[in-house]
Amino acid sequence: METAVCFKNTRGLTLHGVLHHPDGGVTPGAPAVLWMSAGQKDRLGAWRMNLVVCRRLAKLGVPAMRFDFHGIGDSEGEHPHGQFVMDLYGYIQTGGMKDDVVCAARHLLAETGVKKLVFGGLCGGAISALFAGSEVRECWGHYLVDLPVTISSAARQRFLEEHPEEMLRTNPEEAEKVWLLYLKKAVNPTAWRRLLSGESDYKLMAEALRQRARGGIDKVRPLLPEGARGLLDRVVPAPTPVVAEVSPGADPGQSATGEVRNERVAPALKAVLDAGQRVRLVTSSTYHPTFMAYFGDLHLPKDRAAWRGMDLTTVPDANHIFSLEACQRVLFDGVESLVQEASGGTLPLGAVAFPPTAA
Repeated sequence: METAVCFKNTRGLTLHGVLHHPDGGVTPGAPAVLWMSAGQKDRLGAWRMNLVVCRRLAKLGVPAMRFDFHGIGDSEGEHPHGQFVMDLYGYIQTGGMKDDVVCAARHLLAETGVKKLVFGGLCGGAISALFAGSEVRECWGHYLVDLPVTISSAARQRFLEEHPEEMLRTNPEEAEKVWLLYLKKAVNPTAWRRLLSGESDYKLMAEALRQRARGGIDKVRPLLPEGARGLLDRVVPAPTPVVAEVSPGADPGQSATGEVRNERVAPALKAVLDAGQRVRLVTSSTYHPTFMAYFGDLHLPKDRAAWRGMDLTTVPDANHIFSLEACQRVLFDGVESLVQEASGGTLPLGAVAFPPTAA
């Protein structure tokens, strides 16, 4: 059963969400799960991620709730944080939604009567969960997917618009979208006029084509003799990251690209670990290099035996939103295994069918 819920945040704004109740009652010992939305996404999430996660958990006897942060979806509030959506991301990445999570957790506890919670979410949802964790003593643990470790801004967005090669390097899946977009315009006379008049972004087109070609080469490269590999690499070289100089005297966590290291993440992670909460970090292969460059090398011990209450899994061939079916399976299995651990092993794992259309 699914019911609409609403509750107030600390600013007096009404937040709206959906609570998923297990049809057969709560499995003994099971926690409730609060699943947070990413960025400007509403409570459905990308490819209905939030909906499917919560429905799967309810079938396992675990109550789960998803909701809209203030100023997003059906919830009250506004976000006057600048011209670009990147500024909203920066607001979220620095704790702008933390109080919403705390209030949602209190509501979920009151509605279900459970004794412990598991927080989860992708990107902005993950960072909001982490910031709120130390303020909710009933929080048992976290499932944090592509936890943001930098602070976004309009400056970063402008940089990516001016350097499409960097945009496609950091988000390789965008190359396919860009190239398909230009192919769709092939029958549009206006598009041809822009192309021939020099108004089109030739740099973006060329980089998208190179990324697409590179993706195919990377798949067949291991199967080729060494000589053929070298020839292919010379014909279609791997993209070179844009190197941005840091101004003298500037914060070493900030570069000319507008990318700023989020110094609030490490203290927040320490706080939840000190509170005895489990933390499962999950990164897509697309995002993992950024995560390690800005956070992992500084704050994660080289010896994983020293990772008290924490682990990290990187999912191969995964984009940021885990939209591929194989990546979705990893996501669901990971969430359910963490909740199983929180419940003391009482959940009927394997009882929910896959793929998610069956949920």
